[in-house]
Amino acid sequence: MEKTDSPPNWIRDLPNQLTLFRVAVVPLLLVLYPLNFSSLNLFCAVLFTLAAITDWLDGFIARKFAVESRLGAILDPVADKMLTASALVLVAHSGAIWAWMAGILLCREIAISGIRLVAQQQGITIKVSSLGKWKTLFLDIALVCLLVNTQLFGWPFREVGMLSIWAALFFSLYSAYLYVTGFWKEFNSN
Repeated sequence: MEKTDSPPNWIRDLPNQLTLFRVAVVPLLLVLYPLNFSSLNLFCAVLFTLAAITDWLDGFIARKFAVESRLGAILDPVADKMLTASALVLVAHSGAIWAWMAGILLCREIAISGIRLVAQQQGITIKVSSLGKWKTLFLDIALVCLLVNTQLFGWPFREVGMLSIWAALFFSLYSAYLYVTGFWKEFNSN
């Protein structure tokens, strides 16, 4: 029998399964968090944390084992947006952040997704700034903390969440500005 360098099936399927886990978390968050029991809120924060970690993990596994798929390339950003959007709606609805903050962050995500689609259709490649990764990091920290939204184990989750959401808003708007100007420059040069 010939030895192959191909990873086992479970490794090949794992990135997409992790992405689907993020999708499955969304309805759980949307149903459980509004019940507003402190233990459920903590459970939702832990669930969101696990789902956010899978965003990094699925990409790492796909690249490391060269098991990237077309399905994963399509589903991964959709799962990310669903998870983030649902958490933003929940923390805004709970009063942890102002609705306008959630609205700006959501509109930025929709606008950048639309621009990426147009860029792809036009064959335009736009250099992605590392600021987007900082935005994601601060936003994930903010959402975890604001889902908890109280002092717990001596940690000031609300305060950390508010500082992080402001940082996420800054990185979100600045990275969007860089992305839009990069797109506009490439679009006009074609």
